[in-house]
Amino acid sequence: MSRKILITGPPQCGKSTLISKLIEYFSKQKFTIYGFLTPEVREHGNRIGFDIIDIYSGEKSQLARVGTVNTKFKLGKYKIFIDKFDKFLEKTLALEKKQVDLIVIDEIGKMELFSEKFQKFIKMIFSTDVSIIATIGLNLKNPLKNYLLNLSSVLLMNLNHQNSQIIFKEVISLIS
Repeated sequence: MSRKILITGPPQCGKSTLISKLIEYFSKQKFTIYGFLTPEVREHGNRIGFDIIDIYSGEKSQLARVGTVNTKFKLGKYKIFIDKFDKFLEKTLALEKKQVDLIVIDEIGKMELFSEKFQKFIKMIFSTDVSIIATIGLNLKNPLKNYLLNLSSVLLMNLNHQNSQIIFKEVISLIS
């Protein structure tokens, strides 16, 4: 039976760290994992943007950067490369012909949701029989979040600094 787990929590509560630990655990269990991570990029100790990394292949692309980049998509000080993100999705996450045990998405957030392709992708994977672990912003206000939370198959887990190990064990129990 597939599980659909959304992990939420306030900024800096450890969602991405938890996702990395879960990927490591399930990789050791020989799960075939698809999806992506969106790590921050730092330069001289300052955050200058975000990358996107394919979990299966390790392929990396830029998602957002500060500066005078020419793009119409912007969130705060970050310019978002939706064209690059869409190409990344097409190339690395075409799941139709692949054997997949688990899909991990870090994260369903404001930057990623500028992409209509990403929104369609999320709806598509949540309609499959593959288990999913994804992070989603606690304060995110978007119709896609409402759509996901209204699916009977979705379990929402609230992460904080104190319950990370409990959530880790619970997710393992649900997915294994």
